[in-house]
Order: sequence, then C-alpha cells, then structure tokens
Amino acid sequence: MAEIYAISDDILTPDDTILEQTREILECGIKYFQYRSKKAIKDENLARKLLALCDDFGAKLIVNDDVTFAKKIGAKCVHIGKDDGDIKAVREILGKDAFIGVSCYNDVNLALKAQDEGASYVAFGSVFTSLTKPTATRCSLQTIMQAKEILDIPICVIGGINAQNIDRILALEIDLIAIISALYRPESISENYRNLSRFL
Repeated sequence: MAEIYAISDDILTPDDTILEQTREILECGIKYFQYRSKKAIKDENLARKLLALCDDFGAKLIVNDDVTFAKKIGAKCVHIGKDDGDIKAVREILGKDAFIGVSCYNDVNLALKAQDEGASYVAFGSVFTSLTKPTATRCSLQTIMQAKEILDIPICVIGGINAQNIDRILALEIDLIAIISALYRPESISENYRNLSRFL
C-alpha cells in the first residue's frame, strides 16, 4: 500500500514553525519526512530537533541533497540527485546501513543504475506541474509503469500531487507518494492529510 512521504519547504515550513508542523505531520502517522532546505546555511540545532522528533515517532528524517549536513546532525537517511555524489560515497560517509533515496527524474536507466548500486528507493517526477518546482523535468505515468515492471526496490513519485489527482498515482500501485504544497495548503495539515489519504 502506498504511503505519504512528506517534504518540508523553506517557504511553507519556515524555521519558526517547522517543528510544530512536523509534529502534526507525524501525528497523522506519516513515517517519511524529508528535510528539504535550500538555504546556504541550515540550522543544525533545529535539524537535530527534527531528527529527535522523527525518532520519537519511529519515522525517518531524510536530509535532501546534503550528505555532509546529514552526517553533522547524526542523520542516517538522505535523498540525493544527480549532482550530489554517488551511493558508494554516501555509504562511506553515513555508514553501510544508510537509507538512500535517489532522484531519477524521468529516466528508468538511472533508476536501474541506482538499484544496482544499492539505493533504498528511487524517485520519479515531476508527474504533474509542481507549484514548488514549476520548471522541473516532467515524467509520464507510463514511465513509472515501466519502472514498476522492472525495478525491485521501492518507487517514489513526486510533483504536483494533490487531493484531486492522487487517485491517478494510487492506480499505479507504487510505494511512496511525495507531497509538498498539498500537505500544507489549503487547510490544516491534518485536514489536508485526511483528504489526501482517503483513498489509501
């Protein structure tokens, strides 16, 4: 069964509210939370608090892009893109038991390579037009169906997914559905989650 994978955002989850918002996310039962910050200098103390909070709920805190930062705060889970180093290097930094997600955009061959190198999961997208990354590479649902047929590791999809179109993603029977904007707007996180998860 698919699970919601929550992702933070510098605008939607600013530093002064992210702890409270993350607690609400975790109270919904979400077990995957990605700390995604594009700030040049991220708040290590805040990130450690987020990690401790996720630990309290038995959830994974996944640091986006920055393996060095993950190491600094003691996180064992990261998500990397094509410019963030390879899986072997990540395991050398974070340990053999690191949980590593890899962005594969719209490329099944990238996903196969990531699987061969030991990725924990692969992510495809943007499946719809994304409010947070409007210029992101688009990935067709047909590509995801193809990936599902040939990959053995979990598949995550991302990009513009909301309560109106999530049923199209659920029909693909993938593992993780990454949500940003639709988790924080237009209602409370709890209410948005209920709307998103009604078909799960």
